[in-house]
Amino acid sequence: MVAAKTHTFDRPDASREIMTKRIVITPKASLDIDEYFAYIAQENPDTALLFFDSVRLVLSAVEGETFAQLARMPGMGSRYPLDNLRLQGLRKWAIKGFKKYLIFYFERDESIEVVRILYAGQDIERILEQE
Repeated sequence: MVAAKTHTFDRPDASREIMTKRIVITPKASLDIDEYFAYIAQENPDTALLFFDSVRLVLSAVEGETFAQLARMPGMGSRYPLDNLRLQGLRKWAIKGFKKYLIFYFERDESIEVVRILYAGQDIERILEQE
């Protein structure tokens, strides 16, 4: 009888905590959320609630997918190049389920700073240049 060989593979400890960065929402980004909620609610209150819930969950960086993903992998958003030196390194990412609503953020050492949440149909460059 031949003994079966067993192989062991090193795998990361499943209990190891994933490093997540703190999410910081600027006052303008917070106002953006409120304004889009009100705008969407004029036509469809249920969709506005879904939008708000998506944003609220993602802002908590606990259960929401978009911001939780950003908190764990801040480099996943694409760079948004602008001439303004103050905005170098700005990134964008779409809110899950609301792809035309874009999160504009900076990756900082200890946090993700959400600068604005803007609708894709707006003059985004002009708005961001005013930051």
